[in-house]
Amino acid sequence: MLSFPIRALLLLGPTGAGKTPLGWELEKRRLFGKKIHHFDFGENLRKVARGLIPFEEEDRKLIMDILKEGRLLKPEEFYLAEHLLSSFLTQVSFKKEDLLLLNGLPRNLYQAEKLPNFIEMEGVIYLKIDERTLFLRLKTDPAMDRKERTDDLEELVFKKLKWFKEENLPLLEYYSAKGVKIIELSVSEKDTGESLYEKLIETWKNL
Repeated sequence: MLSFPIRALLLLGPTGAGKTPLGWELEKRRLFGKKIHHFDFGENLRKVARGLIPFEEEDRKLIMDILKEGRLLKPEEFYLAEHLLSSFLTQVSFKKEDLLLLNGLPRNLYQAEKLPNFIEMEGVIYLKIDERTLFLRLKTDPAMDRKERTDDLEELVFKKLKWFKEENLPLLEYYSAKGVKIIELSVSEKDTGESLYEKLIETWKNL
């Protein structure tokens, strides 16, 4: 594991709000000159399920079940996240001056507490969206990131929204209490990674 503190940002928002497209854009365009490494936890899980990331077969089957159920990791399964994150940091040759963009991890207070202590959260980017707009985005895919998704079934989406409100949203208060900067962006039906990036830059400058 790395021997220096890792400065990180957390992307927070329900499924379909645009976290992954914004992550792509930040990785491509950087943030105020800083190189961004976008760790999309959900995408990494899907790659393991498809056999694109080497994993023990037992763990790969467990991940496939987790994705099929559309649920969060249980505490005893958190080692999967730790292993994926460690592999990612090695793969991208993470440098001390870089920024880690966490997308989908942590997803609740337990996971936030379990993150390695060398990760220093510097900001939370909260993509705020109402339910009606969210379902329109899932239907129209304005940011072109849902084409290969198999977990956008209405039943799973409602489950994820419930878990987001119960498990994810408390992270805002958790990090705010720690003095971490909270950047709130309002997401519209047609927002893309590019437009969310521009909103982020403008909002951050005005904080």
